[in-house]
Amino acid sequence: MIGEVDALNGRELGRYVERHTGISRQLILDMRAVDFFGSLGFTALYYISVHCSRSDVDWAIVGSPAVRRLLSVCDPEGELPLATDLATALARLDRLAHRRQQFVWNSKTGWRAG
Repeated sequence: MIGEVDALNGRELGRYVERHTGISRQLILDMRAVDFFGSLGFTALYYISVHCSRSDVDWAIVGSPAVRRLLSVCDPEGELPLATDLATALARLDRLAHRRQQFVWNSKTGWRAG
C-alpha cells in the first residue's frame, strides 16, 4: 500500500482485505510506504482484525512511521499484530501456521495432536 489512508479510503481498505481473504489463511498488510495514516485507518485495521479473527486468518501489519505513530496512540496495548519489519511479520505467521499444524480435527474425537 502506497500513499495515504484517510477518511476517503479507510473504509475501502477494510472492504478490500475482506474481499481478498476468502481463500487465504494468512495476510501481511504491507504499509511501509504509507506516508499519512488517519484515524479512519485505525478503524479499518480494527475492522480487518475482526474479519481475520472470524475468518480464521492469521495476519500481521508492517507499518511505516506514520502507521506506527497512530497505532501507538490508538492501540497502546498492542492488540493489533504490528511487526517491526517484513521478516518479523513472516516469522510470526510461520509460528502461527506451525501451531495450527499441531492439531487435527477428527469428527469422532474432536481436536487432537497431529
